[in-house]
Amino acid sequence: MSISIMLSGNGDLSSLRISEISQQAEQKGFSGIWFGETTLRDASVLATIAACSTRKLPLGTSIVNVFTRSASQLALLGATLNEFSGGRFTLGLGVSTAAIVESWHGQRFESPMGRLEETVKLLRQYFSGEKFNYQGAHSSPVNARLRTKPPPKIALAALNDQMIKKAAVLGDRVILNLYPTDRIKHAISLMKQECQKAGGKNRPTLSVMLYSYVLGDDEKGLDAAKDLVSFYASAPAYSSLFTNLGFASEAKAMMNAWKAKDRDAVKRSVSRQMVDKLAVLGTIRELRERVKEYHEAGVDDVFISPSPFGDYEANVNEVLEHYF
Repeated sequence: MSISIMLSGNGDLSSLRISEISQQAEQKGFSGIWFGETTLRDASVLATIAACSTRKLPLGTSIVNVFTRSASQLALLGATLNEFSGGRFTLGLGVSTAAIVESWHGQRFESPMGRLEETVKLLRQYFSGEKFNYQGAHSSPVNARLRTKPPPKIALAALNDQMIKKAAVLGDRVILNLYPTDRIKHAISLMKQECQKAGGKNRPTLSVMLYSYVLGDDEKGLDAAKDLVSFYASAPAYSSLFTNLGFASEAKAMMNAWKAKDRDAVKRSVSRQMVDKLAVLGTIRELRERVKEYHEAGVDDVFISPSPFGDYEANVNEVLEHYF
């Protein structure tokens, strides 16, 4: 059972601190360090800084999206980082959201599942080291070959049942986000079923991103937690997830408020029950208890993700300094 730390791509933490944080994570005994990416900093660069600053600590992206880098770019990224880090890197991929892909990057958010599946198939081809041709819906490389070895492992982010099934077959690791403990056994069951259908493939490593605000359960903390849930609520995929988890009225109210561009109304729609089920708000002790619950439910590696809202840097420091 592993406990890693994940630095959110939505958190404004200077890249100048990554070396120090990575060293501290290794010294404290965390099982890995992972970097998210939205619109602030490049996760692959941050992972490179971490690789330069540590000796044994596993590292990865959680996640980079498959729309704004080609499959060949992702292959080069993954292979180079894995080579440089001595085999410690995992390339974590996902589809992200239309808000990021279309609004920020100006790319079309079309056929996300198909795009992800094709990207992974291409990555496996690149990582084989053999020359290949591929005719795809999104990319059609000719005489392509990547000689850099060893290849990195591939992790895939998943939200709904369909994506969990797909990720179980395609990936070496499945990463869940905002996924409560009482749903873990369901996810594991889906993964096992799909792996068995795929010829008895071993179940991938299962990780969960656990957003945490451990600076106290006060008005400031609750406001930060609601900001976190609100951020995700604008994406239809997350809105569907919240509905499936029993928060249909909150999900509908948040989506309507986002459409009306009323951020305050979005936050007002986040119930305390949602906060308590999807994240940790309170103390390090409560965080440890939730991590234990995830491990007992069957999660292999919990990604402790200090909430990027509120005092993000202080939140990161609290986890690093006092979790172990």
